[in-house]
Amino acid sequence: MPPTYRRILLRIGLALGLVLAPISFAASPASAHTIGEAVVSEQGCGWPNGRYTTLTREDLWDDRNNMPLGEVWALWNGTYQENCVVTLRVGRADGVASYTEAVLERQGGSTIRDEGNYAHYAAAAGYAAGTCIRWTGSIKAIYGGGIYGTTTQWRYCS
Repeated sequence: MPPTYRRILLRIGLALGLVLAPISFAASPASAHTIGEAVVSEQGCGWPNGRYTTLTREDLWDDRNNMPLGEVWALWNGTYQENCVVTLRVGRADGVASYTEAVLERQGGSTIRDEGNYAHYAAAAGYAAGTCIRWTGSIKAIYGGGIYGTTTQWRYCS
């Protein structure tokens, strides 16, 4: 290919790249997910009214890499008489798929578990009026290392 054609193609490619770059950045979806989005999502708590009471929130920290991995939320929705456990990935861990788990145990009842290689959150919700609950939230470190998590004793007995 003659040098003149190469130069013309290079200039066209550069111009096209400059025109399309802002469009591709504007069209990119946001990777951050909030607890509010997890609450209303069918893959989350599935509470379309968006209402909840925070029972507790605990941080998951990767000690080896000195970074936050996520937050474990225990929630209550009085309208649906349900609890929900959400393990929400945060910081550099948000948007990076690795093992993420949320477990809701209901004393005297079945255990609800959501686990997999998730990039944003895992959530487990179920009817829990009149019973004690306990929960587990875990995330595997994204830069090597173990699984960091929290497990509680029976709480919020009603």
